[in-house]
Amino acid sequence: MKKIILALTIGCSGLLISQQSKLTVNNYSAYDFRGVLIATPLGTCYPMVSISGPAVPSELVVPAGTTYGLSSYASATGISSFLVQTSATNPATPRVPSHPTLAPSGGISTMTDWRHTKFQMYFPGSGLPVSSGGTSVPETYFNGNLGDGTNSCFTGPSYIATTYGDAEFFKISSGGITYSYINIF
Repeated sequence: MKKIILALTIGCSGLLISQQSKLTVNNYSAYDFRGVLIATPLGTCYPMVSISGPAVPSELVVPAGTTYGLSSYASATGISSFLVQTSATNPATPRVPSHPTLAPSGGISTMTDWRHTKFQMYFPGSGLPVSSGGTSVPETYFNGNLGDGTNSCFTGPSYIATTYGDAEFFKISSGGITYSYINIF
């Protein structure tokens, strides 16, 4: 009986440790969100996981008025690879979402959590950034860096306000699971 209880305790602990936060991007705005997501451990920069560089697509795109959910790296819909950098001296390498270290109980997943996004808003279905009139003028007004306030590698407030809209990054914990939210409105 003691062995069964011990096995259940270890198994449940493993589930809790293996769960990185569930990410939800709610784009309530009239513009398309395009952004790089960055996950790191608390208090350090590495390992770092991002949608960037050679990944296809190189950014997360959340169309105007839609929501995107990501419960783990392995469940990434529409993301063919993540860029993983394990230290400042090691080059970043692309890894597919099914890579063992990105599995919910994998080494990278258990160490990292969503901490930051660098984003730009675009007019729906176009390549035009939200700017002074939507022309090709290189003035952008609805972009920024958002963070959860615990990232030591990237700076960015948890809330920004612009003429074209606002954005926020926050976390809620419930039942032992942390939920990370990026809201654009």
